[in-house]
Amino acid sequence: MTAARSTLSFETLIARIGHGLREGARWGLRGILALAIIVMAGMFAVVTAAVGLVIAAVAILLRLTTGGRQQGPQARKTKRPHTEADGITLDAHRTARGWTVE
Repeated sequence: MTAARSTLSFETLIARIGHGLREGARWGLRGILALAIIVMAGMFAVVTAAVGLVIAAVAILLRLTTGGRQQGPQARKTKRPHTEADGITLDAHRTARGWTVE
Protein backbone atom coordinates (compact mmCIF):
# COMPACT_ATOMS: atom_id res chain seq x y z
CA MET A 1 0.00 0.00 0.00
CA THR A 2 1.33 3.34 -0.90
CA ALA A 3 0.87 6.50 1.11
CA ALA A 4 -1.29 9.13 -0.38
CA ARG A 5 0.60 12.23 -1.28
CA SER A 6 -0.94 15.60 -0.74
CA THR A 7 -0.12 18.31 -3.14
CA LEU A 8 1.63 21.34 -1.70
CA SER A 9 -0.05 24.41 -3.01
CA PHE A 10 1.60 27.81 -3.30
CA GLU A 11 -0.70 29.31 -0.65
CA THR A 12 0.15 26.57 1.85
CA LEU A 13 3.85 27.08 1.20
CA ILE A 14 3.57 30.85 1.78
CA ALA A 15 1.52 30.24 4.95
CA ARG A 16 4.14 27.87 6.35
CA ILE A 17 6.96 30.28 5.57
CA GLY A 18 5.03 33.16 7.15
CA HIS A 19 4.32 31.11 10.26
CA GLY A 20 7.98 30.15 10.55
CA LEU A 21 9.06 33.78 10.19
CA ARG A 22 6.59 34.89 12.88
CA GLU A 23 7.83 32.21 15.30
CA GLY A 24 11.42 33.15 14.56
CA ALA A 25 10.63 36.82 15.20
CA ARG A 26 8.97 35.95 18.53
CA TRP A 27 12.03 34.00 19.69
CA GLY A 28 14.32 36.77 18.46
CA LEU A 29 12.39 39.43 20.37
CA ARG A 30 12.44 37.30 23.50
CA GLY A 31 16.21 36.92 23.17
CA ILE A 32 16.69 40.66 22.63
CA LEU A 33 14.52 41.42 25.67
CA ALA A 34 16.50 38.96 27.80
CA LEU A 35 19.79 40.50 26.68
CA ALA A 36 18.48 44.01 27.39
CA ILE A 37 17.51 42.99 30.92
CA ILE A 38 20.93 41.43 31.52
CA VAL A 39 22.73 44.52 30.19
CA MET A 40 20.61 46.84 32.34
CA ALA A 41 21.29 44.74 35.44
CA GLY A 42 25.01 44.84 34.69
CA MET A 43 24.94 48.61 34.24
CA PHE A 44 23.06 48.97 37.51
CA ALA A 45 25.70 46.88 39.28
CA VAL A 46 28.54 48.95 37.82
CA VAL A 47 26.86 52.25 38.78
CA THR A 48 26.22 50.95 42.30
CA ALA A 49 29.87 49.92 42.67
CA ALA A 50 31.03 53.32 41.39
CA VAL A 51 28.81 55.16 43.89
CA GLY A 52 30.16 52.96 46.68
CA LEU A 53 33.73 53.77 45.70
CA VAL A 54 32.94 57.50 45.64
CA ILE A 55 31.39 57.30 49.10
CA ALA A 56 34.42 55.39 50.41
CA ALA A 57 36.81 57.94 48.88
CA VAL A 58 34.90 60.83 50.46
CA ALA A 59 34.93 59.07 53.83
CA ILE A 60 38.69 58.54 53.61
CA LEU A 61 39.26 62.16 52.62
CA LEU A 62 37.13 63.37 55.52
CA ARG A 63 39.05 61.12 57.88
CA LEU A 64 42.40 62.39 56.62
CA THR A 65 41.46 66.09 56.59
CA THR A 66 39.87 66.33 60.04
CA GLY A 67 43.32 66.00 61.60
CA GLY A 68 43.49 67.18 65.23
CA ARG A 69 39.78 67.19 65.92
CA GLN A 70 39.60 63.42 66.08
CA GLN A 71 41.79 62.04 68.80
CA GLY A 72 42.70 58.52 69.81
CA PRO A 73 41.09 56.48 72.59
CA GLN A 74 43.54 57.75 75.21
CA ALA A 75 42.32 61.33 74.78
CA ARG A 76 38.78 60.25 75.66
CA LYS A 77 39.74 59.08 79.16
CA THR A 78 38.85 61.26 82.09
CA LYS A 79 41.67 63.52 83.18
CA ARG A 80 42.97 63.34 86.76
CA PRO A 81 41.13 65.67 89.10
CA HIS A 82 43.09 68.79 89.98
CA THR A 83 42.91 69.97 93.57
CA GLU A 84 43.24 73.66 94.31
CA ALA A 85 44.63 74.99 97.55
CA ASP A 86 41.20 75.67 99.06
CA GLY A 87 40.00 72.08 98.59
CA ILE A 88 37.88 72.40 95.41
CA THR A 89 38.34 69.44 93.04
CA LEU A 90 37.65 69.94 89.33
CA ASP A 91 37.13 66.99 87.02
CA ALA A 92 37.13 67.71 83.27
CA HIS A 93 36.27 65.24 80.54
CA ARG A 94 35.50 65.44 76.86
CA THR A 95 31.93 64.93 75.63
CA ALA A 96 30.34 65.06 72.21
CA ARG A 97 29.57 68.79 72.74
CA GLY A 98 33.01 69.71 74.02
CA TRP A 99 34.71 69.74 77.43
CA THR A 100 32.66 69.35 80.60
CA VAL A 101 33.98 70.39 84.00
CA GLU A 102 32.41 68.89 87.09
